[in-house]
Amino acid sequence: MNKFLEAVFFDVDGVITDVKSSWRYVHEKLGVIKEADKYKEAFSKGKITYEEWMKLDTELWVRAFGGKLHRSQLIEILSEIRPRSGMKELFIWLHKNNIKIALVSCGVEPLVERMARELGADMWIAPRLRFDKRGYLIPGGIPIPAPRGQRSKGWAVKRVAWELGVSLEKTAYVGDDIWDIEAFKVVAYPIAFKPAHSDLQKNALCSINTLSELKRALELLMKSGKC
Repeated sequence: MNKFLEAVFFDVDGVITDVKSSWRYVHEKLGVIKEADKYKEAFSKGKITYEEWMKLDTELWVRAFGGKLHRSQLIEILSEIRPRSGMKELFIWLHKNNIKIALVSCGVEPLVERMARELGADMWIAPRLRFDKRGYLIPGGIPIPAPRGQRSKGWAVKRVAWELGVSLEKTAYVGDDIWDIEAFKVVAYPIAFKPAHSDLQKNALCSINTLSELKRALELLMKSGKC
């Protein structure tokens, strides 16, 4: 009987999909990557806030579409991004073992929403884009909210765990980048999936590179709380 694991939370970009950044994916598709890289650098240096970064990025998208970008057009751009082969089967297996599943991502909202729907996640959370009544994108958006002084992903994991009614002491989080470190810090079982940075590995209980390795690690967690 599983006494150790109640939930598994997944990052989306680079974990559920092999696309490392859905934001960068859209930038490249729309030919605005040079401008977007400048905004990314400005954010990394603390010159702009995350809210400002979202506004600048989405303004690039709207301009690339001549001033109007409909939600359906954005969904179409993202439509070629698929979940990793075997991910659906992993979700089915987790649910058969009575494990709750959530997606906690800073990826582009329509993609995260679709991944949650297609794979059967119990819940998802991501920064929200804004659209007018006709479905056209309004530059800006709403980052994952967090109380003052707390990192958004760490707080988001706490919020999702509370809403699902699961214990953080029996929750795993699967992430691939340094953005996931704050989430790693609040769960019992942080798992690095194809980690892009050594700092992520340092904060992980275990590091894996394939879905078969991930399934094996989760099986071990269910049996012993160790991977």
